[in-house]
Amino acid sequence: MKTEAITIRELTTHELPLILPLIEKHNAKIEPAELRRRLELMIPQGYHCIAAFEDGRVIGVAGYWLGARFYCGEYMDVDNVVVDETLRSRGVGLKMMDWLHAKARELGCKVVMLDSYVTLARAHKFYFRQDYEILGYHFSRKV
Repeated sequence: MKTEAITIRELTTHELPLILPLIEKHNAKIEPAELRRRLELMIPQGYHCIAAFEDGRVIGVAGYWLGARFYCGEYMDVDNVVVDETLRSRGVGLKMMDWLHAKARELGCKVVMLDSYVTLARAHKFYFRQDYEILGYHFSRKV
């Protein structure tokens, strides 16, 4: 696979269901209907998503949110970077991240941030190679 054959673009709201097959694989413990429901909740809250296409097929997705915080100013929060498991380590993720970094600069963001599950060591290596650093812990509590 040549990365020149890969197209990255932002999806329209109506195209967002195209991400669900990859999101379902990435979140296999959550029922597909629940993931669809959550996507519908996320859209009016400012969720954006890009996709990597090869020959018209979605081979990678990455969502993002925009915001501002006291400690960093304007930011892009990247959410669920997922590449088809048969195409990983071939430059798809890097091409998507390059697109997101350029978009963040275009939008005036000072920082791009993301969360990565502690069990995804390969993903951590990928982000470290792109100069990401761990600044803290992300805590979560069910209510």
